[in-house]
Amino acid sequence: MRRAATTALILSLPLLLPACSAVGPRTTDGPGADGSGYLAFESRSLLAAPTDGDAGLLQGRIEAGSAEQVLRYNASYSLQSDALIQSLAADEYSNGSVPAELGRQSLRQELKLELPAALGAPVQIDVHNQQDLRWSFNGEARSDSQRAQLQWKPDFLALDLHWAPPRDVTVSGQALDCHLQANLRLSSLPMIEDSDLALDVSGQTCRIHAPARGVVGLAARSEALAWRWGRVLDNRLRLQRVSPEWQDFGLPAVEPAYELGLKQTLSRSGWQLGLDMAWRQVDQATVPEPVSTPARWAMNVMLSRDLGWVGLTARWLHANDPLWFVPLASPVERERLSLLLDFSKWLAQVLPDLDGKMSASLEHIEDARGVDDNQVKWNVQLTW
Repeated sequence: MRRAATTALILSLPLLLPACSAVGPRTTDGPGADGSGYLAFESRSLLAAPTDGDAGLLQGRIEAGSAEQVLRYNASYSLQSDALIQSLAADEYSNGSVPAELGRQSLRQELKLELPAALGAPVQIDVHNQQDLRWSFNGEARSDSQRAQLQWKPDFLALDLHWAPPRDVTVSGQALDCHLQANLRLSSLPMIEDSDLALDVSGQTCRIHAPARGVVGLAARSEALAWRWGRVLDNRLRLQRVSPEWQDFGLPAVEPAYELGLKQTLSRSGWQLGLDMAWRQVDQATVPEPVSTPARWAMNVMLSRDLGWVGLTARWLHANDPLWFVPLASPVERERLSLLLDFSKWLAQVLPDLDGKMSASLEHIEDARGVDDNQVKWNVQLTW
């Protein structure tokens, strides 16, 4: 948006809002005359209610649905501008600085549908859509968010189907950005009485977006089977298959990658122990000149203890690469041994009026080339 058009839009709001605010707060709620549904509507404006600081420039909400709650729809709209509100309050910018943001609007819609019960549980469908728009002198920025979810949870069974549009950003800690996910969970097996064994079956359609690793837009499919058991010692045995679509990179088809892993967690007497080990199989026969040869075995061991005002965490990572199934990805570290002391609780006791974090760490790192590096860090963060 050009600067002149944006300024004209903001300056024209005082002329438009009196017409909107003439309606004033308005709310209707109640079932229809035939008892088949309901409708609720509400609108608020800062000019209609100057003391309502939460109303923004304009806010509206509408809800509709059937009397049995089989179908429900709600939508909300908001228009806000801190710069305009300050100008209306005659609060001029003393230093002559230009506000970073002129205004923003948000539109949110949600549709919920509950189908008749099957095998003792209804099928629930939830569709969500949200659009946000921000204006500044540098232009406008828009963000959209959509998702759809289907859930069905009869006895001993939970089905969850989730869809969202693919993203072009990297999510921290996630190797796969999965826009279509299906998960079937057997929380307890009916054929075994008093059993704590659970079974998860999942399938995903994903994209790999890791520019720092040299992989962008690689499509992949993932299927996994996991068994869970144990109460004091929680155990999870998983079998996963990942099939990257190498054809998108102009390469011939490669056999899927497999991972067989065991994860265990134990908490006792203030101690927490975590163990995650996996055996991996990756076919590199048709991948020309792989950058690195992934390790067959991966290990993640963690031991932590809460010592009152200090938290202690020790960790050993070996071949802990989230993109283990992509031989073309640039290599990462081979091994990491770390010791962390967290003094955040002690800092909160000494400085109760500040929001702060403080920690000290010692790390030994071996990179992909086999070069060792030792690091000592002291981190302090204070917010007031």
